[in-house]
Amino acid sequence: MSKTSGIGTEYREKLSKVINASKSGITPKTVESVLGVSRQEAGRLLSRWHKAGWLQKIKRGFYINIPVESSPGRLAIENPWVVVSNIFSPGYIGGFSAIKHWDLSEQIFETIMFFTTKKVNDRHPKYSSLKIHLKTIKESKLFGTKPFWLDAVKVQVSAPSRTIVDLLDEPALGGGMTVVRDFVQNYLESDHKNIPQLISYAEKFGNDAIFKRLGFLLETMEAADEKTLLEIKKKISKGYSKFDPTTTNSRILRRWNLRVPQSWVEAYDRKK
Repeated sequence: MSKTSGIGTEYREKLSKVINASKSGITPKTVESVLGVSRQEAGRLLSRWHKAGWLQKIKRGFYINIPVESSPGRLAIENPWVVVSNIFSPGYIGGFSAIKHWDLSEQIFETIMFFTTKKVNDRHPKYSSLKIHLKTIKESKLFGTKPFWLDAVKVQVSAPSRTIVDLLDEPALGGGMTVVRDFVQNYLESDHKNIPQLISYAEKFGNDAIFKRLGFLLETMEAADEKTLLEIKKKISKGYSKFDPTTTNSRILRRWNLRVPQSWVEAYDRKK
């Protein structure tokens, strides 16, 4: 980030108008609309403000203003969710970011996880202090989200039940099933608990490993009655799936058609 330099009263007033009119990032179109200038002039102004250190370039054609209190080389992005959503939408804030948003964990997550329908080359981009983890999904999976407003800008966040299903679909996103289990436990003990909704969302994924993992967890935690467990069991295939793809799954659990780590089998047997 360049050191801030003077840009003159006229240009500072123009920049102020642009910043006040934009809550989710600044583009040439923003400048063109606010100031009534041509697209060419808008690009020239953005370049000038960027070189003077008043704007941070996030990507080509997209800038954010630099707060006065930001230290050199360490830009404090005020609403990172807004910036990430602006760059990578259509999509939603999900995974461990949504887990924290819904108070399902006390852990601190510095990286923002975003599920996007865009194809991206870099799944771990970084913009100054902003770290992002991207997962590309199909448009058909844009469901089960809730709007969250930040400075009059609407950001989509995966609902609690959808967040859990995302992590059961790909446990590595949550750091493996040991961590995901804690998230599920907190979910089941919260006002967000809605097992029928979990089942409904899981059905839309077309991945029956979700049901195998869900059924095993609910039974181990003694969090569902036998009727619910049987309903889930009917939805699993005959093949064996890995309970936790992030580690070694050495034991077979035929009830849920899962390959399970030894420690999990021992815990399951104690519950029986």
